[in-house]
Amino acid sequence: MIVERLAKSLMVLSKDGVFTRESLERLSGLGGSIVESFLNELLSDGAITRVGEGYRVNMRPHALIRYFMNKGLSVDLEEISDFLPWDEFEALIRLIFEEWGFRVVSRLRVPVVGTRVEFDVIAYREPRVLLIEAKRWRRVSGSLSAIVKRHLEKVELVSREPEVLMNRLGVRWGEALLIPVVITWHKAGTSMLEGVPIVSIYQVNSFIMELDGIVDYVRAFRVSWRHL
Repeated sequence: MIVERLAKSLMVLSKDGVFTRESLERLSGLGGSIVESFLNELLSDGAITRVGEGYRVNMRPHALIRYFMNKGLSVDLEEISDFLPWDEFEALIRLIFEEWGFRVVSRLRVPVVGTRVEFDVIAYREPRVLLIEAKRWRRVSGSLSAIVKRHLEKVELVSREPEVLMNRLGVRWGEALLIPVVITWHKAGTSMLEGVPIVSIYQVNSFIMELDGIVDYVRAFRVSWRHL
């Protein structure tokens, strides 16, 4: 918990560029050897560099969050969400899937069936295409059903003319499994709704690892198409 307090404080301070040890101690309420050890580890890993009497973070926020996640630290993203641009959440999702060997695109608009739909993140690796709705809201539970319903509608529209999406992605598989997913900034109260996985950003690694075992139980659209 102590190191996590320091990690959270660093995330807040990183938006200002250069920060000092004193500002980190003041914000975290910690000091002494704990802070010194924390900063030395960050310096050793190349996460920060010295700038005069202060320090500068060398990573964008999403990469810094991922760095702490890889260290086994759980930064409360909801508490620091006001300090992070919206696109950093999508960038973090993208980074995690890329680390697992997926190709990833963000904010892709797809014209289908007389309309146009947009997906926050699309991660694909043959034969699966994960169509991801990214939700950073503080209170998502009350409107989760509406979010899932709308997301399913978008995926279903795309499934009617899959060649349009696949052409945009440059996918030439000929067939694929479209899987709608909702990824949240915080821990959701449910793991699945109407067959759609509801995944906390902290659960994405586990979700990817377990996907082979749960794919038969999630809502999915099997599609095939001819190359355009």
